[in-house]
Amino acid sequence: MNRRYDARIAAILQRRFGGDLDEWRRVQAESFEWYLARGAELDRRDGAEREGDAWVRAVTDLNADQLRLVLEWMGCDIPANLALLSEQFEEETVRGIDATFPDAKPALAAMRDAGHRLFLSTNANRTNAESALIGGGIRDAFDGLLMLETARAKKDRPYYWQNAFALAGCDPGDAYVVDDVASYLRPAEAMGARCTQIIRPGLPRERSTFPVIETLAALPARLH
Repeated sequence: MNRRYDARIAAILQRRFGGDLDEWRRVQAESFEWYLARGAELDRRDGAEREGDAWVRAVTDLNADQLRLVLEWMGCDIPANLALLSEQFEEETVRGIDATFPDAKPALAAMRDAGHRLFLSTNANRTNAESALIGGGIRDAFDGLLMLETARAKKDRPYYWQNAFALAGCDPGDAYVVDDVASYLRPAEAMGARCTQIIRPGLPRERSTFPVIETLAALPARLH
């Protein structure tokens, strides 16, 4: 996803602003390192600053600031509607990328065939989250999206999961939550949800007390 993202958005930016494509690719890749560092700073904020309007603004501003940085490095004029442009560029970029694991589509289909309702749980905003599902051809598998604009918090916050279960219209005790990050599962478990951690082979993840699966193919059987 990251490699294809950098290549696609560089082409989109070149089409809009002109310049050398290889230079756009280089600057986009370097700006991503800056973006990760700034994101880590946000994650170190006090918990209350990682929920509600303050968190939505912080993430939106970070996305816009990355675009500002890229344009400054390329010597471009900075448009007034930077936040809107950032969302538009990201949406166009991600919708053209299929980065789903091969086990995703059959597992989602099996769970829907069994009568389960499915919701995406993510820290991303809509233009990234929904676009990724569209790019992967699996948007129709989900009944709703629990993301920045709807859950309005980082996933390690109880605030996130309170909103998530309310938006899904279910009691936490009737929910089954799957994530690769243990700290995101803990508040959901504390509310009564059953939780499983997915740790794909070769990908380092913090192991916790949660049951572990290595592939989504193992998930439908656990829901019976």
